[in-house]
Amino acid sequence: MPRVDQPLVLYDPALPEEAQEELARSGPMDIIVGIPSHRNGRTIGEVVDALLEGIATYLPDQRVLLMNADGGSSDNTCRFIEEAILPPNATRLVTLYAGGMGKGNGIRAILEAAALSGAQACAIVEARCPGITPEWLPALVHPVLSGNDLAVAVYDRSPQAQALTDNLAYPFLRMFYNADLREPLAGEFCVSGDLARDLVLRDVWETDVARFGVNVWLAMQALADQRRVVQVDVGYRGDGHCEPGSLADLRFLHVVGTQFRYLSTHRAVWQQEAPERVIPYQGPRAAGRTHDSTECLASLVAGFREGGANLKDMWRQILSEETLEAVTALLEEPPETIDLTPALWANVMIEFAVVYNRGEGDPDRVVEALLPIYYGRAATYVRQAEGLSREEREALTEEVVRELVERRSLLNRLWSNYRPWIDPTGYFVGD
Repeated sequence: MPRVDQPLVLYDPALPEEAQEELARSGPMDIIVGIPSHRNGRTIGEVVDALLEGIATYLPDQRVLLMNADGGSSDNTCRFIEEAILPPNATRLVTLYAGGMGKGNGIRAILEAAALSGAQACAIVEARCPGITPEWLPALVHPVLSGNDLAVAVYDRSPQAQALTDNLAYPFLRMFYNADLREPLAGEFCVSGDLARDLVLRDVWETDVARFGVNVWLAMQALADQRRVVQVDVGYRGDGHCEPGSLADLRFLHVVGTQFRYLSTHRAVWQQEAPERVIPYQGPRAAGRTHDSTECLASLVAGFREGGANLKDMWRQILSEETLEAVTALLEEPPETIDLTPALWANVMIEFAVVYNRGEGDPDRVVEALLPIYYGRAATYVRQAEGLSREEREALTEEVVRELVERRSLLNRLWSNYRPWIDPTGYFVGD
């Protein structure tokens, strides 16, 4: 294991010095199982119980570190690991991560621990993970122990919980890499020790990657580097608590900002059509169930309409006249008939993505202006997906993928012929 006084990074690490020293005293590890957290006292107990059973039952011959990287919780989050009765082959590390507060920095601290301890595999599990079972842990870890760099969980969830993945994150990734990694936002995944060390050395930890952009960044970076990536179907994952319709959804802002930024940093990839890359599944596939999430429909529509009332001037500066007209025509539609089609949604995504990268104003404000239009698309998707299983809903997602991929030439044209619509002072201006 590297000495703790041997710098892992060229900037301040997320893993505090005291934690590094404790890690050195514990000696080398085979596997690290990490939980980033912040005020998750109501949910982390279920996660810890499942992981402890998973370690004892499925990883008895491995030396395992169960780690909690916390953001300074004021509740009882950390005590669930501090007081846990560990299997004989496991030790624990509970620490506050350093740097700005955010999920990404918590994951970064765990990855640093994996790199310093010489671990072969590092599994990340969210502190709020309803439906987790002990079997999730070996399902994620074993593919990495057998030679893969990244194993990503795939879930069966409600249309509301899947809306961002199915309508933006996954279609964007398909257009970008032509790779069918179905859950680029997966909260549960496992990386090899080599990949963990590579990721912590990347110069991204002062961006949205340090917050909610970390999952999609990690997935896209692994694909960009041609890492060995597999998918693991863990089956049902319950919905976390959320309030759809808010105009300040940080998860959306960080995820979309991180993906849009890749258009600039990896433009050589998307400007030519990549060969198809099939990401294999390891282990059995779970049969999907039907979910009812139409109770959120009114909130999604309200968020769409609120955005139209407050942000229409910004939309006017970003969208083409034809696209703007089609979007605003939907604002007065009742929830049961709003139809923000995949074709229209694909145009919206591309036009916003170009302005995000080429605009002279604040790119975060561009993503903020996209959020309510996404709510309009999500409302359409949730309504159309009612009563459908995960497998049956796939046709709805593939339609978005197809429309977005078919507009690759539009993206190239707009990118090459960009005309700034934004005042360089950072304020949106009229015509």
